[in-house]
Amino acid sequence: MKAIFYILCFFAVFETVSAQTMFRSGTFLHHSTGQNLWGPNGSSTSIPAQIAQYNTAHGLSGSNAVSMAQQGWPLNPWENEWERWHRIFKGQDPAANIQPILDGNSIIVIKSCFPSSAITGMGQPSDTLAFTPKTVYNYKWHWRHIIHEMAQRPQNYFVIWTNAPLGAASTNPAAASLAKKFCTWAKDTLAMGLDPEFGSFPSNVYVFDYFRKIADENGMAPPGLCVSTTDNHPNAAATELIAPQFVNEIFDAAILYEQGGSILEVSPMQQMVPPDADNFNYQVTSNTTWMASSDQPWCTVTPQASGNAILTATFGINTGETRVVQITTVAQGNNPVVVTLTQEGVEDKVLNINSLLIEGLYEDNGLMRACMDENGYKFGSSIADMVTIQLRNPDNFAQIGFEASQIPLSLNGDASVNLPAGISGNYYLTIKHRNSIEITSAQPVSFSTPSISYSFNHSSKVYGQQLLIKDNHFMMYSGDVNQDGQIDTSDVASIDNQSANFTIGYTSEDVNGDGVTDMADFTFADNNSMLFISKITP
Repeated sequence: MKAIFYILCFFAVFETVSAQTMFRSGTFLHHSTGQNLWGPNGSSTSIPAQIAQYNTAHGLSGSNAVSMAQQGWPLNPWENEWERWHRIFKGQDPAANIQPILDGNSIIVIKSCFPSSAITGMGQPSDTLAFTPKTVYNYKWHWRHIIHEMAQRPQNYFVIWTNAPLGAASTNPAAASLAKKFCTWAKDTLAMGLDPEFGSFPSNVYVFDYFRKIADENGMAPPGLCVSTTDNHPNAAATELIAPQFVNEIFDAAILYEQGGSILEVSPMQQMVPPDADNFNYQVTSNTTWMASSDQPWCTVTPQASGNAILTATFGINTGETRVVQITTVAQGNNPVVVTLTQEGVEDKVLNINSLLIEGLYEDNGLMRACMDENGYKFGSSIADMVTIQLRNPDNFAQIGFEASQIPLSLNGDASVNLPAGISGNYYLTIKHRNSIEITSAQPVSFSTPSISYSFNHSSKVYGQQLLIKDNHFMMYSGDVNQDGQIDTSDVASIDNQSANFTIGYTSEDVNGDGVTDMADFTFADNNSMLFISKITP
């Protein structure tokens, strides 16, 4: 028998809730601030006037039309602080029984007045023991409990306002900042389902952010929206500003709830992009306003949009390791949607050198010969010789940021070297060869991209323009066999001695790379020593 009773009760409740399918009318519970905003308050509009416009604009009439009544409530005492709303919704205030109002209206709008913005500090858990401390901690606690109770009544649609800001004459910067902090949390964190303590926000509650619609950047009500500098109540200009937003936001949200609630989907959930990509577009499917945020500073996203739209994630080319960003999209009445974007890293950067020709190995038409030793080609028929590549600090040239030696140089002067992915910024590029005068790029070279190219195809590309020209091709001076940075008699003597000994093989004195040290090599050093050729560096 008891089981049958419970089943009948269940169906009775179900039928009651199911029958309440329209969320088009309700009541606005307010005090003096709400009375002013209801209007006309000396303005050219009012909330009733805006409701009439809303119905006309949306083609709503009869039982489909929206409407709103208003009343000063709660009374006795005339006080509507958040701690009292907490007690009211818990059924703990004998002087303010909200049950008849809940039962008689589908939409309930509640708010607090100016005293709620006179916050005294951030607060702590012990504040909740007294209910009344005006701290951010306590206010958050009150709101979580109020909205929890609202969530238990899906047959009602609730609207809760953020605080009414105080004017400069009635507050101080610290209190105003705390009020702003609390109201920002209420709209951007709690209402978006991002509060870790509360979790998902109920679909039958809407946060109307009155505070930020009125307050200036310091969290104070500006004089232009107040009755006077000493009276913080909203004036005609405030009514003109708030009344349209009140009507459009509240009834849009209520009708959306009536139709099944808001939708929020983002796709794809996981996305991989290459290192040279700089943006990616996600598809957002929604029927309401949504906001997106990135958890990494290197990635920015579309901050806010409404309805079906593209969410663009923008980021730079990745020159380092693989990196991951989580993008969170929120809409009131939905769980946050988190998607992940992974941008592949580059294991190495690549530096490409072009047109690096060496005088001693040069033949003609922009080509060099492959150097030899006693057994033939030293490095194969396609490699002219080996070079060393250095990246030097532009602010301290003596400091070598990176060095790679034994880098093959092709017959046409091309070379390539892998660099660590972490190298970025600007560096002078220095090239060394076993018996040539080292050269350095004319200016620091940017290493901010995965692939860097530099050509030594003109003397203007080298610091001090230290290149020799032959048949319209530019090349490094040869003959610095002892690598002391200048071509002089010591280099000439070394070649002369090796030549007298009929030295064969891959040696520094073999300037022309034919595998034999002889008078042909001597000529390069002798001629360049007469020109006093030496390295020129920054």
